[in-house]
Amino acid sequence: MALHPEQLLTFAAVARSGSLTAAAHERHLSQPSVSSQLKLLASSVGEPLLIRHRLGMRLTPAGEALLPHAQALGRALEGARLFAAELQGLQRGTLRVVASNTLAAHVLPRALAAFHARHPAVTLNIQTANTHGAVRALLAGETDLALIEGPAQPPAEGVRASVIGHDTLRLILPPGHPLNCPQLNAADLQDLPVIWRESGSGTREVAEGVLRQAGVTVRPVLELAGTEAIKEAVISGLGAAFVSELSVRRERAAGQLASPALTLPGLNRDLTALTPDVPSRTARALLDELLALSHGQQILGEQTDPEQAGG
Repeated sequence: MALHPEQLLTFAAVARSGSLTAAAHERHLSQPSVSSQLKLLASSVGEPLLIRHRLGMRLTPAGEALLPHAQALGRALEGARLFAAELQGLQRGTLRVVASNTLAAHVLPRALAAFHARHPAVTLNIQTANTHGAVRALLAGETDLALIEGPAQPPAEGVRASVIGHDTLRLILPPGHPLNCPQLNAADLQDLPVIWRESGSGTREVAEGVLRQAGVTVRPVLELAGTEAIKEAVISGLGAAFVSELSVRRERAAGQLASPALTLPGLNRDLTALTPDVPSRTARALLDELLALSHGQQILGEQTDPEQAGG
């Protein structure tokens, strides 16, 4: 016959207190219920477990042998309760995040700092990938939160999308480039030598789509993984590139890169957080930090109109 956990916990309470009445009070049961559980447990074991005497209850040899197992069950359940309480209070746990390169470098750090200050005991596991890689990781259950560049459209059922900010793609050129002027039209970009991000990059997909919509054909000269490599290639004069406005603020301010205004709509994009429909508490907490920073415009400035943005 099966042993039932509730019976074992009641048995341990009786052994601890030596009294049916005290055990009933501790277990929030009636005294007849305690007696019934003890009888059922003894029947399952096949041996008497307790003997009444004038001062209370005494364990039989079988009861003494069973007691450590009942006590271990009580400790395990208490440990599970404590674990659940700590998770609910974010006093422990792990948060897995996969972020696209732009968000990992320019959006995530400030939110992580705020999150860690509030929940220092939560272990952070942060990885970078392009947009497609971040989405794949979420759909495969390999991350709790994916941060991508793109519209707030869930890529599959069971996924929730939240806009956490906005960004604008900029055309960047070396300062001495012939196209470094205050304003460029779409036609000025025809046959322009361009350095592209790798396939699967959200930045590349947006820029290619905008150029295609405008009927502009550029000349790919190089493909690089990562914005930093692209910026260095542009500074070296290998070609032009489209990158996140967030990633080139310092270089533009220092005069290392030029970024003319473009009469080319469609270069604005959302920055999006993806979670399961029912996110973990840790993912929800970090998403709250990202939204708070975005609403306070501490991550991003106002969304820029690319037809008016100067370089």
